[in-house]
Amino acid sequence: MSRIERDVIGEVKIEDNEYYGINTFRAMNNFQISGIVEDRDHIRSMTIVKRSAAIANNKLKALPDDKKEYIVKAADEVLSGKYDSQFVIDVYQAGAGTSFNMNANEVIANIALELWGKKKGEYQYLHPNDHVNMSQSTNDSYPTMMRISAIMKAERYIDEIKNLIKSMEKKAEQFKNSKKPGRTHLQDAAPVTLGMEFSAYAYTLKKNLKDFENAIDFVLELNIGGTATGTGINTPKGYKEEIVKEISSFTGFNFRPSDNLPGIMEFQSDFARMMNAIAVNALDINKMANDIRLMYSGPGAGLHEIFIPAVQQGSSIMPGKINPSIAEAMNMICHSTIGAQQALNLSVQAGQLELNVMMPNIDYELSRSLDIMTNGMKMFRTLLIDGINVNEEACNEHLSKSFGSAALLNPVLGYDTVAKVVKEALDTHKSIKEVALKTGKITEEQYTKIMTGK
Repeated sequence: MSRIERDVIGEVKIEDNEYYGINTFRAMNNFQISGIVEDRDHIRSMTIVKRSAAIANNKLKALPDDKKEYIVKAADEVLSGKYDSQFVIDVYQAGAGTSFNMNANEVIANIALELWGKKKGEYQYLHPNDHVNMSQSTNDSYPTMMRISAIMKAERYIDEIKNLIKSMEKKAEQFKNSKKPGRTHLQDAAPVTLGMEFSAYAYTLKKNLKDFENAIDFVLELNIGGTATGTGINTPKGYKEEIVKEISSFTGFNFRPSDNLPGIMEFQSDFARMMNAIAVNALDINKMANDIRLMYSGPGAGLHEIFIPAVQQGSSIMPGKINPSIAEAMNMICHSTIGAQQALNLSVQAGQLELNVMMPNIDYELSRSLDIMTNGMKMFRTLLIDGINVNEEACNEHLSKSFGSAALLNPVLGYDTVAKVVKEALDTHKSIKEVALKTGKITEEQYTKIMTGK
């Protein structure tokens, strides 16, 4: 069975088991790009916009009780997850997100019609645009959906970065007495502890969390009620405040209406603020993953100052090889996120006059980055960080050979004398201790106290 739907362009035949309509059908065929469609967070967020709009319009006497009742019931059906397969629009779609907005309007309208005892497509009773999309434009419903979805994902992101901070702090405490050579320029430097290195990671992650939380505040401002070009045309008086109150109540998030609807509609830099905070975190976690790969290198011909959990075999030809696979995967996640920042920022600056039509790409890059960084941090923590242990033997051996410890002698011997000690030790393959004692300026007892702190 099929039904015929018509628009100003013409008519199409749609299988009657499909809840989307003609606008979705056209977009589905126009944009066969990535095969990636909107995820549950996006479906849920757009449905919350439609549900909240129906309630607000009804309270303000713009939408009759019966239409409001069935739109809300249909929205609740969508929120349950039963109709996810009906959201079929590629993430690369018509500018500004019109295709996805239409998809939501049509699916909710046709579910509502069936609940009402009508047939799909009988839009004379309840129309996708006139009723489900009442007091809205894609100009304000789509970016509002983006903001709701971003906050949903941000909650999970924050949970994971907090968990990672805790893990780093535990390792800092666990390894606070595990001395090892410091390295600058990949050369021997003043000794550190492995705990110091992990405390630096925790400290940096805390700053990144603060940066991200500051960005969230901007995203909590909604432009719903602006309709086309931020003018608020075709909305009843008080609609902006009423729908934001309903969205906040339903989601539990402290959204607020924008003080300047044209401004928040034209400029999508709020998403750049959030994306930039994510990308900075990716830069830092990428460095942490690289550090771990260096410290684990070996086991026979590298540093091998730490042990990591074995999660899988590392080679199809070299038996027993265990690679830092989790750190490598985290590197790739970070690289992708850093690239997404550039793509998003290009789309943010591409807004023209009263609208930024690149919102679907802004949304995709931000959402994907939030998801992969959230999942990546969980993987990084549970499969790598939590299982790291120190190789005390290797650390002690490296420390005994490290020329960086010679810097501790500066207060006693002076910079120039220590420089000569290091050069002679390198040239003669003698130890720093042997050459330093030969100067006659330091005793063995003094040397031991300086090097061990005891």
